[in-house]
Amino acid sequence: MPLMEHLRELRTRIFKMAIAVGVGFAIGFALHVPILSILMEPYCGLPENLRAGEQAIATAGGFDTECTLHVFDVLGAFFLRLKAAAVVAVIVAAPVIFYQIWRFVTPGLRPVERKYALPFVLISQLLFAGGAVFSYFVLPRALEGLLGFAGDNVASVMGANEYLNFLLHMMIGFGVAFEVPLILITLVLMGVLSAAALRSFRRYAVFLGFVASAIITPTTDPITMTLLALPLIGFYELSLLVARLVERRRHKRATAA
Repeated sequence: MPLMEHLRELRTRIFKMAIAVGVGFAIGFALHVPILSILMEPYCGLPENLRAGEQAIATAGGFDTECTLHVFDVLGAFFLRLKAAAVVAVIVAAPVIFYQIWRFVTPGLRPVERKYALPFVLISQLLFAGGAVFSYFVLPRALEGLLGFAGDNVASVMGANEYLNFLLHMMIGFGVAFEVPLILITLVLMGVLSAAALRSFRRYAVFLGFVASAIITPTTDPITMTLLALPLIGFYELSLLVARLVERRRHKRATAA
């Protein structure tokens, strides 16, 4: 295919991806209230003493209030709605984006590469989504530890945008980290890595797992870092197990031949 044809096809693929992002953003913008309610659940599930700031405000006004987050500037509410819409846009558009990328690169792949391309794309999406969901469920434990450091005499008044930024960074960081086993297993299937190499690098992998967790997570606290490091170490052990199974299977084929 000539260069101009490649550029035209790339333009078409990008246009379709942009439409998917726009549709997801419109859905999220319209449904921002239930989306924000879901995103607030990790904070609202914390013990009441860690949300003392909102209780003090309610008491001063002479009434009780439900779990709330606060906005501290004029444009804060608008940007909060945009961020909620962006979350939905990523979820809705991700399959379309990965599919368009796959369709664009497929003609240039060899048959054996084409065989693994689509499963790689699908599994990468599932792993990213799994990491994001995992971070959502471990977030209350991280928040409880972080907000509890100050003691009982300090009240936490949580800003809505600050909280949502923290949540999004956690979800993206965990989602990216959960791609590690797919990369390792792919290198094993390609013959770049072996079970012996993974086994000899195991102690370094544990150390690098904690280093990567400290870099990926948006905070420097040991709680959040450990919550991400443990799955990374587990994924490394899973990759080692898969490498052993792949090599055993290859050995049986070579023996049978």
